[in-house]
Amino acid sequence: MADIARLAGVSASTVSRSLAGLPPISEETRIRVERAAQQAGYKINRHARSLRLQRSAILLVLIPDLANQNYSDLLKNLDKVAFELGYGLMIGHTGTDLERPDRLADELFTGGIDGILLTSSYCPSRIRDRLENGERLPVVRTLSPTEIHSGIASVQIDETTAAAEVVRHLIANGHRRIAHLEGPPIELVSRLRREGWQRAMAEAGLPAEPGLLHPGGFRLEDGREVARSLLAAGPLPDAIFCANDESAYGLMTELKSAGIRIPQDIAVAGFDDLTFSEVFDPPLTTVRLPRREMAEVSVLYLKRLIEEGAEIEQKLVSHQLIVRRSSGPLER
Repeated sequence: MADIARLAGVSASTVSRSLAGLPPISEETRIRVERAAQQAGYKINRHARSLRLQRSAILLVLIPDLANQNYSDLLKNLDKVAFELGYGLMIGHTGTDLERPDRLADELFTGGIDGILLTSSYCPSRIRDRLENGERLPVVRTLSPTEIHSGIASVQIDETTAAAEVVRHLIANGHRRIAHLEGPPIELVSRLRREGWQRAMAEAGLPAEPGLLHPGGFRLEDGREVARSLLAAGPLPDAIFCANDESAYGLMTELKSAGIRIPQDIAVAGFDDLTFSEVFDPPLTTVRLPRREMAEVSVLYLKRLIEEGAEIEQKLVSHQLIVRRSSGPLER
């Protein structure tokens, strides 16, 4: 204990209470003690601690697509923060079979898990029913936006403001006819990003005419289909704001195969800042999601809901517009 206390810069009694999971210890101190314990080679008996606190020390993370970088990056950071706070993760994949993640979510009511992290618009029906009946549950949604009165705590960016910032950037580069490739219509995030496009166009006195709004989705093929539609329709818009990076990749690939130059003939911007956006040809202007910060804030918030009964809130974290070559001025 003395070695850990020295490394963490706290008293031995603080180390003892922190490793036991007992209050009153701040999250900052708890993380510092856990790291010092690892450095000193101390093995924390998490099973004994969970029995003492009558908790499982397990958090369920529901993920729709493990192959998507947004989710894999988030999961990596969730796991790191959860471990430092004394929790393990259980993963439920919601992309294909919803029966299994629904059963896993039921563990919240039998003590098998302590809380749930949602990463998309999906919420297990039995959890949603209880929330709609006014029950307070330790559930946090991150990466995907949440309706204000849903009863679900959330950690998210301001999607509408971020989308509007992208479009204002395109306008500042001289673009006037700016199209929008939408995400899936059932997703709240699609509506919020579309509203950002509409807001920025209205502020600049530019018409967001129906012909500039293109139904699509978040997949490569959605971008390809919209590109083929643009090519068949006649004169290209000055620019297009895609609802995510992956659809932008598909759109740019299809346009380039038809001899269209980006940004000389049409500027393109996306949303997410996936790894390939920096090395794509041309590099893609996009919005960077703070996935590491979202993971850290989400786990800390869920821990407070579990251990302290914290209030249900929507916490906003900051996004960043990343300007690259794809959104430059036209050279027609």
